[in-house]
Amino acid sequence: MRHATGLFRRGGSYYVRVILPPDHPLKARYRNGRYVVTLGQCSFPEANRRAALKRAELLYGFKPVAQATEPVRLRAVYERWCKAAVRSDDTAAAMARSLRLFETVLGDRDIQSITRQDGDTFRSWLTAQSTTTKTARDRLNWIKSLLKYASQDLELITKNPWTGLEIKTKTTLTRRPWDREHLTLLFSHEIWQKGAIPTVKFAGGICAYWIPLLALYTGARLSEICQLEVKNIQEIDGLAVIKITDTGEGQSVKSNAGHRIIPIHSKLIELGFMNYVQSQSGSLLWQDLPRRDGKAGGFFSRFFGDLRKRLAIPADIVFHSFRHTFRSTLAERGISELIIDQLLGHETSGSVGAKVYTHLSLAKLKEAVEAFDDPLRSTNLAIYRHKTLPARPKSS
Repeated sequence: MRHATGLFRRGGSYYVRVILPPDHPLKARYRNGRYVVTLGQCSFPEANRRAALKRAELLYGFKPVAQATEPVRLRAVYERWCKAAVRSDDTAAAMARSLRLFETVLGDRDIQSITRQDGDTFRSWLTAQSTTTKTARDRLNWIKSLLKYASQDLELITKNPWTGLEIKTKTTLTRRPWDREHLTLLFSHEIWQKGAIPTVKFAGGICAYWIPLLALYTGARLSEICQLEVKNIQEIDGLAVIKITDTGEGQSVKSNAGHRIIPIHSKLIELGFMNYVQSQSGSLLWQDLPRRDGKAGGFFSRFFGDLRKRLAIPADIVFHSFRHTFRSTLAERGISELIIDQLLGHETSGSVGAKVYTHLSLAKLKEAVEAFDDPLRSTNLAIYRHKTLPARPKSS
């Protein structure tokens, strides 16, 4: 079969590239003279046929590309977008919110009638609202994604008219690591001093005690800790470890580097973490932790944020700051970036060889974890025994 001129594949989809003649009507839109359009995810023979037809349409008897017989509303495009791929509830909800705002400002519009001036109007309206610039940018980008889908996938319009429209964001708050003063303030709370487990549902019972401690001594993300199962806590080569993985139900990792093993700090073992793990009868490590839309961590984040505010901890010190603290402390102790990246689940920097062929032993990782200088060594924490957390007896 003859290969159509300009046909190429990118990822799982075929595209066709057509070099437009100097006097072609589309040259005003495509000033570089190249018209590129997706042919959809299909087999080579079908893509080859579509590419030939597209070239014939453009070069030998031009007519408006993909002219719709009847007006298609942006909301109809949204409904097709929802069905075109698996979308998370959060993703679909974010797109729906942005579409409702678009309709508030510009109405239920025919996709072919949406202009670049409309994009500027919507952008101006978003930036005038009492939201952060990041929120305004995200809402603009959701509508841009719909227009891109209408152009590239559905071919309802020849080009996304909002390409290049942006909202510059301003960093409203820079996170900083926990310092010893605010760590002491947090862990002086009765949760850790007396084993007073919060009764509010979002805290997840005894999770309120363990999850911040695990974040401090492992550098793991809140979502990674909250999704742990009992089987993720193991003993390998005589060392107690945490396995961060996405093999369990509802588990996920941010990237391939997120799959990792973190040796458990001796402070956590001293406080009775392994005893807690052994006391759990179900599959989940945190039996009482509620999930938000099937995801772990959302509700606990709300609880911790409320606790931090009640303790008057500065707004730039948040739960994710535990991760910054862990990394900063290890760097100060002279631990290599390669080891820190592996513990935190970051992509390894450097050469391909460093990424592919470097494998660190658990003993080396354990040594690095223990280099995390215990910031709570002078804080009298309660110790877990069985299913209670009696306060540690004060020395006489």
